[in-house]
Amino acid sequence: MTISKSADNVHDLIARRRRERDRIPRHAVPDSGVPVSSTQERIWFGEMFNPGFGFYHVPATLRLRGPLDAGALDRALCEVIRRHEILRSTVEEVDGMPVQRVGDAPASVLRSVDLGDEPDAEAEAARMAADDILAPFDLRHGPLWRALLLRLGPDDHVLVLTFHHIVFDDPSFGIVGREVEALYTEAGGEAGDGRAGLPDLDLQYTDFSVWQRERLRTEDVRSRLVDYWRRTLDGVPRLLDLPSDRPRPPHRRRAGRFHRSRLSGDVVAAVRAVARDEGTTPFTVLLAAYGVLLSRYAGQADIVTAVPAAGRIRPELEALVGCFINIICLRLDLRGEPTFRELLRRVRHASVEGHDHEEMPFEELVRELHPQRPQSHTPLFQAGLGVRDNDGVFLNLPGVRASEFVPDVEVSHFDLMVDFSVDGDGMAGLWGYNDDLFDPATVEVLAEQFALLVAEACVHPDRPVGDLSLPPAPGLPEAGTGGAEGPAAVLAERVRLAPGSPAVTAHPGTSSPGTSSASASSAVTLTYAELDARAESLVPAVRRGAEAPAADSPDPAVWRYAHLKADVLDGRTTSAGAAPIADLASRIGLGVADTVLTFAPPASGAFADAMLLALLHGAHLVTAPPEAARDAGRLRALVADATVVHAPPAAWRLLLRDGLPADRPFTALCDAAATPPGLARELAAAIPTWTLYGERWAAAHRVDPLAEPRRGVPVGEPLAGRSIEVADRAGRPGATGVPGEIHVGHAATGDRGRTLPDGSVELLGRFDRMFTVGGFRVDTDELARSLAGRPGVTEAAVDVRHDRLAAYVVGEGIDLKELTAHLPEYQVPGSVTVLDSLPRTVEGHLAHEELPSPEAPGDEGGHVPIEGGTEEAVAGIWRELLGVEEIGASDGFLDLGGHSLTLARLSLRYEVAFGVEVELPDLLRHATVREQAVLIDERRAQAGLTGEEAAS
Repeated sequence: MTISKSADNVHDLIARRRRERDRIPRHAVPDSGVPVSSTQERIWFGEMFNPGFGFYHVPATLRLRGPLDAGALDRALCEVIRRHEILRSTVEEVDGMPVQRVGDAPASVLRSVDLGDEPDAEAEAARMAADDILAPFDLRHGPLWRALLLRLGPDDHVLVLTFHHIVFDDPSFGIVGREVEALYTEAGGEAGDGRAGLPDLDLQYTDFSVWQRERLRTEDVRSRLVDYWRRTLDGVPRLLDLPSDRPRPPHRRRAGRFHRSRLSGDVVAAVRAVARDEGTTPFTVLLAAYGVLLSRYAGQADIVTAVPAAGRIRPELEALVGCFINIICLRLDLRGEPTFRELLRRVRHASVEGHDHEEMPFEELVRELHPQRPQSHTPLFQAGLGVRDNDGVFLNLPGVRASEFVPDVEVSHFDLMVDFSVDGDGMAGLWGYNDDLFDPATVEVLAEQFALLVAEACVHPDRPVGDLSLPPAPGLPEAGTGGAEGPAAVLAERVRLAPGSPAVTAHPGTSSPGTSSASASSAVTLTYAELDARAESLVPAVRRGAEAPAADSPDPAVWRYAHLKADVLDGRTTSAGAAPIADLASRIGLGVADTVLTFAPPASGAFADAMLLALLHGAHLVTAPPEAARDAGRLRALVADATVVHAPPAAWRLLLRDGLPADRPFTALCDAAATPPGLARELAAAIPTWTLYGERWAAAHRVDPLAEPRRGVPVGEPLAGRSIEVADRAGRPGATGVPGEIHVGHAATGDRGRTLPDGSVELLGRFDRMFTVGGFRVDTDELARSLAGRPGVTEAAVDVRHDRLAAYVVGEGIDLKELTAHLPEYQVPGSVTVLDSLPRTVEGHLAHEELPSPEAPGDEGGHVPIEGGTEEAVAGIWRELLGVEEIGASDGFLDLGGHSLTLARLSLRYEVAFGVEVELPDLLRHATVREQAVLIDERRAQAGLTGEEAAS
């Protein structure tokens, strides 16, 4: 993590407010060690939870060209480590508390490897540097640093320094660099001892950690800090809902990646000019522009960003190596459509005030504010920005030219964190991102858009931030109409060529008036000639605006056909109606020998398009009642003779469960908005599968069974005569990646989507199905698709009832405990209601208003009584650690006020009480009393322990 330049520049602004304070006192370090600082505590806890990722490694790699004295460099580094006790320290857990102990100084630290004989020494150096940077540290035994010198040639070396963040931060490199430079010449030659008369250090890091702990217990200091941050962050959204490329997993799984960008000299000059005009810093300008970009992507006007701060709040700390850096949560307020200049002033005020209260460690802030502690993202913020005023070169040795050497190491701790540094007359950007969520192409576009946004904001600072433009997405080329004839003319030709061929077969539903279960399978078939004759007789009624007939006969198809003959196909021109359907038929290879089976409700646009798909190409249309999609026997009978099947997700689940007919494969057509992507991929692994977008089909997508799961749903390529684009809230063409409303032609759909870097459009959900629940924004349609992809569920819907998520499923139901392993906590429903079927309108849309109300939570918030000896023992330990008497089996440890240290103590108490080890990640993933009791029982059974243990 790097430090924002604001931590220095803003420091000048707030220094006037600070009175002279007592100096930090010295403390002896006992053999038992001293408590870690608050920042160290956060890092220790994070390392325990995510071991082996390398999140907390602080590396620097330099290319050193010139005559290098490796011995002198080694002795200089040894002296730096001797001087700074923190570099000789280790951290271990004692009685559930992390403590640091100081060890002896090393005699040698620099490990050297000669790569002179390697055919590609530079590539091998990059590989070895990456391996060394990512190699794990042992916090308990140390050392918590590594120094590697790779010799590429006589006067060509790569120096790799890697520190664990628990003993080091980015500003510490400057201190190490200055001291090594001073010591290097003195350390030259065999007689040099590497001590160049540097003044002794008045303080050590342990003095700071003890002082900090005592100071934060001081009532006036703590209350001032807590009151400010509680007031400032009250009501902030709990999640910055950036549109990710993949669904957010319940736990972080990968280490992240980086993208490098650059702001040109012209842009940086404009940034500095605006900063001068407003009496602020370039960092503030960049942060304001970053806020605009995040707001566009997330659709939120209230944003919290992380800003690294030096944490060296006292002058006597400036010369100390150690982990002082802190995270400041700055709230960016874009509400009310401010101009960029006004936003800049808001950000400047927030930054000055934030740095004036930066003494509050982030871990302490989280503990005090007690936000929900999700395992899938950091609390309070998910994105951040920092600026540093150097180019990564911190070491200048006499006769040696140093430059940055960049190995292929990619570790990013947050969803999105961008750091800028000086790069000639411009600035280099390093965009760290969570590759669980984002593709490289997405972050590349973000970086490009940021540069454009900064440039325009500086040219037009008095323009409202909503009017700062980004270049429109390129989009896919519109498919031509192909010169298709009108559907009425084509159908007339079909009647002439094959009057006796079957045109429409209708299978009535079991609930149709006068229809018994025994006769439900009886069907009525019309030939092309019969269909044409019946439709001709209905044309006058159509022209008079008569209502459509009931859905239990071929009449709905006849009625649609009559509309064609009357040339009033829902207000479209007849040629436009035929072109997209002809295009789809060409893509799926449909012809006169095919039979098209559809379950679409007769009043829906999908029914009309399915009819056109079949009849315009001389095929046979078979209609089935929607309820047949959930009847395994009827479903198998219906698909037996079909070559193209257009069906809802429930039907595909039944067919996949019972086995698709192997002797007669068919092509599957699915609704893009309703079909879970996982189900579509599973189906595509067996038969050709297409998803169709739109109430009237506007785009088609051939499903790739090997495609990586995505958060959104591919819309597909537009069909002939159709155009699809994403527009912003003003109706203008949207920018790549920025969510907006999908338009088909010039008509708004109400669908939320975005254009991907390759020009394709992705469906993200519905604007009217976005809700804020518990401070988190949730797309209930997206969540419903996830639930419908679970085993034993054929259909799913999600609504918000009693201020919590309520799930409705058709099938076997869902185990909410099991669901926590697959979804982030904030997406897990509070209730699940199992239904025989989901209520739908006559057009086939989900009728949310008809979903039954789940049982309202009780006054005690759904208190679940403690049951069993292990649960009672667990609850007893919780009561002691948390000071809470009323504890239910479904209560969560963090929700009741637990934090990192109490979690560590909890792990220790379990080991003593039950004789089994329960690690921190397990305690976070199994958060409730009941879940932890079950986990403990399982561990005891695996260890061969019997009987119940009472907590001591």
